[in-house]
Amino acid sequence: MIPAALLLLCSAPSVWADTVGPVSETSGAPPASTSGYTPDGGFSLLSPDGRYRLRIGLDAGFKLSPTYRDGAFQDREAFFVLRPFMEGNLFRPWIQYRLSLELAANPPYLLDAYVDVRPIHALAIRGGQQSTPFSRHKSFDPHQILFPDWALTAEYFWSGHDKGATVIGFSNDDKVIGYLGLYSGSPLRQFTTVAGNYIAEVRITVSPMGKTGDDEYPYITSAGPLPFRLSFTAEGYYGKVTSGTENFDANSFLFVFTPSNAIMRRGAAGLDALLEVGRVVVFAEGYYMHTNPGTGSADYTSFGAWGQVGVLLLPRFLDVAVRFNWVNPSTGLSNDRLLAAEAQVAWYIDAPNLILKLRYGIGDQQSPGMTALGSVQLPAQAGREQVITLQLNVSF
Repeated sequence: MIPAALLLLCSAPSVWADTVGPVSETSGAPPASTSGYTPDGGFSLLSPDGRYRLRIGLDAGFKLSPTYRDGAFQDREAFFVLRPFMEGNLFRPWIQYRLSLELAANPPYLLDAYVDVRPIHALAIRGGQQSTPFSRHKSFDPHQILFPDWALTAEYFWSGHDKGATVIGFSNDDKVIGYLGLYSGSPLRQFTTVAGNYIAEVRITVSPMGKTGDDEYPYITSAGPLPFRLSFTAEGYYGKVTSGTENFDANSFLFVFTPSNAIMRRGAAGLDALLEVGRVVVFAEGYYMHTNPGTGSADYTSFGAWGQVGVLLLPRFLDVAVRFNWVNPSTGLSNDRLLAAEAQVAWYIDAPNLILKLRYGIGDQQSPGMTALGSVQLPAQAGREQVITLQLNVSF
C-alpha cells in the first residue's frame, strides 16, 4: 500500500508544488525560477520543467575573538562555522534534499544529509541525518541567529544532530506547526548505530496572531515595522544512548566501532516565547533535563534559561542586542552554575548574505571540582571569562 501511494503522489500533476512552501519555518530557500543567482534562491541550476534543481552555497562565520579567562588570554579559533552545502529538489519541486559539511573542525565531518517530502501543505516528512527539533533557537541556521553564535544554554540542553525521521505538520495558516521525531541515538560523527539506542522528540509551536519571521532579526528583512506577533513552543524528548569509539584497525584497514558499557538515559522538556513588534524582537527559552549517566554515578537534574532582546536602530542597516544565559547543571551540587551576559551591535551590509557583528560577553562558570562533578557536564569551561568578537557572517 505505501509504495503504491508514493507512486500515485509522484505521478500527480506538478501543480501540487504551487501550494508547498519550505519544509520548516527556518530552513530551505524558495525554489529559483531560473538558473543563475537570485537573492532568495542563491546560485541554482534548474531544469526547464522545474522538476530538478541544484543549489550550491556556503554558510560561514569568519571571526576575531580574543578571550580572557582568569587573568590569561586563551587560544582562539578563526571560524564560527564553515559549511558548504548542496540542496534542491528532484523529480518534483516538493521532493527536496540537502547535503552539508562542517569544515571548521578537525577532522571535517558530515553535518546534514536528508530528504524532505511534502506533497501537501499540511504534511512533510524528513529522513536522514538532520538537526533535531528540540530548541527553536537551535533550529535556525548560522546566518539566521541574532548573535555571532548560539546561546550557551540552548547548546547545553539541545538534543543535537541525529539520524532518523521527522514528521512535520502544518495548519492551513501556519499558525500551528508540530514536529514528531524518532532518531537512532547516535552522535553526529558516529556512523554506527548501537542496537537499542533511540531518541523520541515532540515539539509544538503556536503563533496565534500569524506566522513569525524566518530569522531572529525580522525587523531587518521586513519591508516595514513588524506587526504585533506572539509565538509559543512546548517541546520534549526522551532517549537511550550508548556511546562508543571508532578506531582504525591496521589489520583490516577499516574503522572499527566499539560500544562502551555505559548506557545513558535522558529526558528533557522546554518552553519558549517569542514577541515581535515594531522595531523590537524578544525571544526566550527555558529547559528542564533529567539524566541517568549509566556509569554508576547518581542521576542528576538540570535547569536553564536564556533570553535576548534585539532593537532596530536604522531600518535594514543597524541594530543592537543583549542576551543573558543561566544554567544550573545539577540541583544536587553547589557552586556549579553558569551566568553569562552579552551585548552586541550589528551592521547588516546585505542581510542575510553579509552581516558584520561586534559582541562583548562576560561569563562566570563555577565548578565544585572534577571529583564532585562526577558524570555531570558543565556547559562551559570553569572560570570567569571575557570575550570580544568581531565576526563577518557570509551566506549565499
